[in-house]
Amino acid sequence: MFAAPDNEVSANMIRAGQMVAQQELPSLNGAVAPQQSSNAPTTLDITQAVNRAVQWHPDIAEVVGKLYEQAEGVNVARSKYFPKISAGMNNGMTNASTNSGYNPSFVLSLSQMLYDFGKVDSSVRAAEASVAKEQANVLVSIDTIAHDTAAAVVQVQGYQQLVKIAEAQLEALNNIGKLARQRNDEGASSLSDVVQTETRIEGARSTLMQYQANLDRWRATLSTYLGWRDLKEVSNNFPVPLTKSCQVAQPDYRLIPSVLAAWAQVNQAQANLDNANAQMTPTVSLEPEVTHYLTNNYSNSAVLDRTQYGAWVKVEMPLYQGGGLTASRNAAAHTLESANAAVRNAQLDAQQKLSESQNEEMSLARTLVIQNRQQQLAERTRVLYQDQYLQLGTRPLLDVLNSEQEIYQARFTEQQTISQLHTLQLDCLYSTGFMRSAFALNNQTIQTVEIQP
Repeated sequence: MFAAPDNEVSANMIRAGQMVAQQELPSLNGAVAPQQSSNAPTTLDITQAVNRAVQWHPDIAEVVGKLYEQAEGVNVARSKYFPKISAGMNNGMTNASTNSGYNPSFVLSLSQMLYDFGKVDSSVRAAEASVAKEQANVLVSIDTIAHDTAAAVVQVQGYQQLVKIAEAQLEALNNIGKLARQRNDEGASSLSDVVQTETRIEGARSTLMQYQANLDRWRATLSTYLGWRDLKEVSNNFPVPLTKSCQVAQPDYRLIPSVLAAWAQVNQAQANLDNANAQMTPTVSLEPEVTHYLTNNYSNSAVLDRTQYGAWVKVEMPLYQGGGLTASRNAAAHTLESANAAVRNAQLDAQQKLSESQNEEMSLARTLVIQNRQQQLAERTRVLYQDQYLQLGTRPLLDVLNSEQEIYQARFTEQQTISQLHTLQLDCLYSTGFMRSAFALNNQTIQTVEIQP
């Protein structure tokens, strides 16, 4: 007689014996998520932001709910290993005996599957594969929320720096404006110098307002990810280990949730194909039954007791169903082919995204070196032009204004490049599956599920 296997699989654990070694998912354990603060900290860094987002965001809670739904599907499939006990009452008339008439009876029946050529086993494996797929989807959701939150922090950090640079530019131009007005009052320069300076000042003020507006927008976006209405100070620190995230020769597909989900889909498709084949084979079951008549109007009531019982070994096999079983088997085979292609596609997509991010990161890193050199040259030019304007009188104010703005334009460009570089490094983390380890999300309970590496 078949019974349920001892090595049960739940939504919270995947054992190596149930999946091919290279397809094993990180185990998910846990029951209670830690209590999260409802108030933003005084200074928020990128790691705190990511941890807060994954503990709060409803997208993860939605996927976790689907995970536990699929876990119950395993219990449903596994229940077919156990006996099915039914009880009921028959009410009706009979003419099967000399005492014909009303003949009610209680019936207690049992059905136990003895051997089914893998029908129940394949159903259980398919259900377990569904759980594995949802586990991978939980990891996808966690990685996505972590990536998007970290990217929002990077944008806030970038615009905070751009606002500071814009404020410094406005202050520098105001100082030049004071000097221009002073020299004009002394008759040492024309009114056009004052007008030109005022024009540059208004342009700098407009730039500052634009950057401040973008900063406010990204702070609002970050607040949405964190579930906090009011954000306080956001730290500009970007952890040094994150800057090395693109230095990966080849991604480890066992760490990438999208690939893990595709592998689980292959397991599910294979189990469904096995089940389709098993449907063409017999099912052997034991079916005992007990009947208790409430009157004497049953067959052979003179010699038989009111309580009667019987037991049968039933062998049942489909002979012809219009080609439906064959079509189901063929469909399952095509699904398996599609699932295998999906694995290759997920691997290719991960490799492509990593390669794109790596190449762009190298280009931006070289660009930063050039921009830094450009900024140094612009600062030297400013010193020379200011000396020529103030002491020798051989340099027009327009050249001084241009040199000043060249410096700050170089700083703006450098900061924008740094923000792009940090965003690419986060993309590399996401593409390689290192997002959880980079932000210390492993061995941590996240919305009732503990993530283990």
